[in-house]
Amino acid sequence: MSRSLIEKAQKLLTRETGAIIKPHGGRIRFALAFPGTYRVGMSSLGLQIIYGILNGLQGVVCERAFLPDAQDSKELERSRTRLFSVESQTPLDDFDVIAFSVSFELDYTNIVRILDLAGIPALSSERDQSYPLIIAGGPCPTFNPEPLADIIDAFAIGDGEEIATDIARAIEDSTGEDREALLARLAAIPGVYVPRFYTPIYAEDGTITGVTVTPPAPERVTRRITRDLDSQPNRTVVLSPDAEFSDMTLVEAMRGCMRQCRFCAAGYIGLPPRPRKISDLPHDARVGLVGSAVFDHPEALAICQGLSDDDREFSVSSIRIESLSSELAAMMIRAGQRTFTIAPEAGTERLRRIINKSTTDDEVLEAARIAIDAGAARLKLYFMVGLPGELDEDIEAIPALARSIASRHPGVRILLSVSCYVPKPATPFQWCGMADTKALSAKLARVKKLLSGERKIEFSSESAREAHIQGWLARGDRRLGEVIVKAARGESSYARAAQELDIDTSFFANRTRREDETLPWDHIDLGVNREYLRKEFTRALDGALTVPCRVGSCARCGVC
Repeated sequence: MSRSLIEKAQKLLTRETGAIIKPHGGRIRFALAFPGTYRVGMSSLGLQIIYGILNGLQGVVCERAFLPDAQDSKELERSRTRLFSVESQTPLDDFDVIAFSVSFELDYTNIVRILDLAGIPALSSERDQSYPLIIAGGPCPTFNPEPLADIIDAFAIGDGEEIATDIARAIEDSTGEDREALLARLAAIPGVYVPRFYTPIYAEDGTITGVTVTPPAPERVTRRITRDLDSQPNRTVVLSPDAEFSDMTLVEAMRGCMRQCRFCAAGYIGLPPRPRKISDLPHDARVGLVGSAVFDHPEALAICQGLSDDDREFSVSSIRIESLSSELAAMMIRAGQRTFTIAPEAGTERLRRIINKSTTDDEVLEAARIAIDAGAARLKLYFMVGLPGELDEDIEAIPALARSIASRHPGVRILLSVSCYVPKPATPFQWCGMADTKALSAKLARVKKLLSGERKIEFSSESAREAHIQGWLARGDRRLGEVIVKAARGESSYARAAQELDIDTSFFANRTRREDETLPWDHIDLGVNREYLRKEFTRALDGALTVPCRVGSCARCGVC
């Protein structure tokens, strides 16, 4: 083994606070793997929560692993060292389970890279009883696990707290059974999807006409929803100065969002919105309140006021424009925040109505004024291009609105960030075709050109090419598995790998889906009625707004 890499891992461990070290003997061994670097992965609250839950089980030991940087990857290969865990430096292929937490489509190749560095075959069909069970959970596997179906043995669909415990107990009960019997046990757990038991049926045109299900798997896998979140952990377990949010305790304030923005997969797969009890906040660390819509929490403002009164540093992951008040802005400035983020998403009020955001231009300008009057030094503005129903004037309105803010507040730095819209499964726009790479590049170039000569506004944008890759991975099926493996191994770029395997990526990304078409993720029951999503799509085309969720008093989407 590489002594330098072992020492590096041990040094990381000594700089951490809260790492859990347990003996392996007689326990089920989980390696919780993040398909990204240590710096980013240690700031994943989902990973931290599952880490704490699994280590809280008497018969389980859970350790962490991350994707090494390029230099460390080369050292692993040079020294013929298999990728190992942080806590005990145990090679990953010695664990019983490797569980991936997956939030971004572009991390799919990193899953393969981690398996390769661990000496584990990437395709599930090539792994026998001697290899660890490979599991994945998180937002991407929840809304569409199919692109990874030939790589992952079992998926956790939905909230992972209870699923993680159920999987661990099923593995404990499976002693002496072969892998097929264990997979059957897992398939019987609510919220666990085992693709081995599902076979898509393809028509001549490449669309899916149905899925053949092999018992004991259910016809549809229902998303697991943790109804009693307050019985589960809600905060960072391990603090590290080497994490992206260095030495900050992240606390989940809200899960889900009641706003029903039609472009947002996270909003739909998190339904119903559930506020969490927030108490006993640590006094020796900075606090980060996390959630899709933190200030939909009924006590969020009071919590921030308490932190501010105690002269505590805190930050908030998201603030809706209508939630920003002078009082709140002053608290955040006092807590050390100098950059405020405002997300109008679309350049015009008309297009915002299509995506179900009621924000007016005046409200955007007022939110900017409030933040800057409170003392903000920088203002970030987030927009998207390529949204359904977009017109040329919507594109031109983006730099115009940024210029309007800059002209009103000449001493403040404006950071304008523009991304490309990717239609996601489980949203009202799941049937929409994505704008192609050429069109998206032209839209981004138009925004940049209209800002020419504007020194007060710093423009940044997403790569249209990468957005297109994200688009076909988000809405693809298991035919993409070989593309992911080929691209991960550096044999070809994503685009060339698809071409070499005769995969038309525009079929997945840019094609408008028929209303009656079977979608690759239709055998995953996410709780929201297909009919409701279709109605919301129709309402979007009409520019009709939908009111926020009224949890417990309505049943319009089907989740409650």
